[in-house]
Amino acid sequence: MISKYYAGKIDQIPDSLSGVKYLINLLDEKLNPKQIKYTISIDSGLPIERGMGSSAAIAAAITRAFFDAFDDALDHQTLLDYVNKSETITHGKASGLDALTVSSEYPIKFGKNVAPKPFTFNSEGFIVIADSGVKGRTKETVADVRKMYDADSKTIGAYLKQLGDYATAASEYLTKGNLKQLGLVFSLANEVLTKLKLSIPKTDQLIEAANHAGSLGSKITGGGRGGCIICLARNLKNAQMIQKALVKSGAEQTWIQPLSIYAEDSDIDTNS
Repeated sequence: MISKYYAGKIDQIPDSLSGVKYLINLLDEKLNPKQIKYTISIDSGLPIERGMGSSAAIAAAITRAFFDAFDDALDHQTLLDYVNKSETITHGKASGLDALTVSSEYPIKFGKNVAPKPFTFNSEGFIVIADSGVKGRTKETVADVRKMYDADSKTIGAYLKQLGDYATAASEYLTKGNLKQLGLVFSLANEVLTKLKLSIPKTDQLIEAANHAGSLGSKITGGGRGGCIICLARNLKNAQMIQKALVKSGAEQTWIQPLSIYAEDSDIDTNS
């Protein structure tokens, strides 16, 4: 396997990529009975362990590549099953959200005991994403929140319910294009995530810088304790001001993403 993070034999892939190794072995056992030799080359623009779905995106790409290389049909459910198996090794019990998201053409509304549902929106706003440069530890944070819940289910359960309510509200405000209320939801959700001990000084610093630069609301994303933050901007000029403030405050990488469903037609240079 050849990648940015490891190059060498598959059986020597390090623990940091254990989900990838497990997935390759599963696919090899199913699709390669003749033990044909191959090389896997991974070229990804998503940083790993930053809460941006990199592991799921890579797992989906590897699965599709295997089925294509060995000329076997791949349906969507089988793709999801393989990605979720890889995600379970990488993060612990996988919710299935990342697998669905990276294999969908649309945003996904996802909830416990509710069938996932794609939805669309067309807003004038922009999302600014900033990489703290600190690796997130999803498996660890999920386990720690679980321990907190077991020790005080009333308090932690209320926090988790709040986050669920904010997610529902966010999808509604996205659909309506209500940026002011969406930004408020970002900030309120971040307060709850902080109470769950998922913030670190670096992400707090970036969020403060973004808000001072005019963000409508900012929050950590992914498993927390590192990774990325997302900030909501009114327009491109506002997004660029926030981006400059984040870089000045120590963001390792930043991206600007239009919220419009027509974003793929944009010629905006959004990388930094």
